[in-house]
Amino acid sequence: MANLDSRRVLYYLANSQRTTQKNYNIKMKRFFVQLLSSFQTQWKLLLILSVPAVLLGIFGLYQLNRLTFTNALALTLIKGVCEFCFIGCCLALLNLLGIKNKWILAGLFFLYYISMTADLVLLWYFRERFGAKYLDTLQGGDYAFLTDWRVLSYLAFLVLFCVFTFRRFFKPTPWQQTLKRGMICGLGFLGCLIWTPLSWLKAPDHFYTSYLVPPSIFYTARAVLTPVQPIETNLTQQTEQLAQDYHIFSAKNTGVGKDYKRVILIASESLSNKYLHHFNPNIPAEASKPLDTLFENYPSASLKHVSLSTLYGLSVIFTSHPYVKLAYENGYPFSFVRMLKQRGFHTAFLRGANETYMNEHLLFKQAGFEEVIGATYFKTRSDYAPYIHWWGLLDRKLFDYAVEFLQTHQNEPTFITLLTVDSHVPLGRPDYLGEIYKEIDHPAYQIPTLPRAFARFGQDVMRFLDTLRSKNLLDDHTLVLIMPDHPSYSNTPTNTLFSPFRPEFDNLPFILVTKNKITAPVTQNPLVSQLDIAPTVLDLLNIEPPKGMFGHSIFDLSAQRTVFDIKEDYAVITTDNGKQVVALNSTQPKDQELLALMRTFLQE
Repeated sequence: MANLDSRRVLYYLANSQRTTQKNYNIKMKRFFVQLLSSFQTQWKLLLILSVPAVLLGIFGLYQLNRLTFTNALALTLIKGVCEFCFIGCCLALLNLLGIKNKWILAGLFFLYYISMTADLVLLWYFRERFGAKYLDTLQGGDYAFLTDWRVLSYLAFLVLFCVFTFRRFFKPTPWQQTLKRGMICGLGFLGCLIWTPLSWLKAPDHFYTSYLVPPSIFYTARAVLTPVQPIETNLTQQTEQLAQDYHIFSAKNTGVGKDYKRVILIASESLSNKYLHHFNPNIPAEASKPLDTLFENYPSASLKHVSLSTLYGLSVIFTSHPYVKLAYENGYPFSFVRMLKQRGFHTAFLRGANETYMNEHLLFKQAGFEEVIGATYFKTRSDYAPYIHWWGLLDRKLFDYAVEFLQTHQNEPTFITLLTVDSHVPLGRPDYLGEIYKEIDHPAYQIPTLPRAFARFGQDVMRFLDTLRSKNLLDDHTLVLIMPDHPSYSNTPTNTLFSPFRPEFDNLPFILVTKNKITAPVTQNPLVSQLDIAPTVLDLLNIEPPKGMFGHSIFDLSAQRTVFDIKEDYAVITTDNGKQVVALNSTQPKDQELLALMRTFLQE
């Protein structure tokens, strides 16, 4: 009897557990059905609106040289969910605010896709995302390209995409359902940002895929709101050891210098090795003959780039420090330009574009330039004003003014930087205002393209050097440095000229021209970079480099080198042992020590 009762109790308990589990499953099913029901009328809309961001992410992997099947699949899934949730949040918020008109919503999302287009363009041209540092570049540009039929066609497609999607798939929902959908999307969006399976990918793929996940507008807003880190002025025990490990803060002179009284730095907008036949046999030999001749017959080097955009590239050149944002926001703690000024050089920055662009007329004076002269000044000169068009003064005329300026200051030590504009992306100067150039018999050189712009830049440089010689301005005490401010990744519409692609195509040619050729050997270290320009200038002038410089003279054959390439929110550090990627907001102790090193501006 007792055994029977026990069996009944056990049966009852088991049945009760099954009933409880069944009821729980039913409740959970109802709960998820209710949750998912809030998407019943919107899931197609959200899915379609998410597609452009997913395509942008895949394109970003391609531009960052990380496009593999695994990376693409992982990013597609995570970015698709993230964008779906982000758009769901935005749409729910707009609906709760009473904005339910399909035309208004289509217009707002058209603007959203314009912000995504900015990401696309910058990934295309610079292999970086939009970020905070490019917001200032929106001023002062030539936006005539907006009237190009291809651009108009693209904008028209975006308009039609937004209008069709909202007209076809948008259906207003009750506020309770909208609120529930918004909350679910908000939680999903936060989940994608806080933790994703992308962290399981191997390094550095996990970083690059995660980097491309945040929506364009969210990424930009986050970059703008991120507080600027303070600079470090002293080394701790840990960072001092790191400095030794990474071979920085140890620049020295090699004895190659002499008493130069006239130093001319030519910064060519966007020049890369790929535009020189010396590096790229697809470039017609005649097109780049002037620059090839200089590169092959004078001391020269192929430099790794350290930064992108003009302000950033020039700041690295002047300071030999990779953390440009901290350099100019703190008044350039050191700069070789200021060092020359302190030693009696008259320092001037000459540019074809407007001198007030991005407040560079103020920033470069902090770097040590006494004068910053640009398009605003040239407009006041009747002999130069007719040659101002597009981004600014024609390069040929900028070189003519440089000769005039050097003659005026012929009897005093002078340092000038010339920043050209004719080779500005995307296609270079469209109209050379009647100036005659030697034409290149190749289809890519018959229309406005960057290869054509650099072919003409080479001709202008040779013309400038010949003029200096004829006026006795290229004498035994004159040093001319030719380099880009930063590279250009833009190939359209001349892609075939750069295929098959080789990594050295993105390096920067650096040439030293003197009346009597410098015969000292130049380092063959493959990690020579833009960081080495300032120490090289000081080495050539017999001026001791400041302790805080990251680079070394290119005449220092024994120096080991590290390339620090600091992007908008991460840094790529390259040594003889390989590359590592460090997020600028990393909380890992080892990363924080390395970030502190990169923020260090040692004071003498």
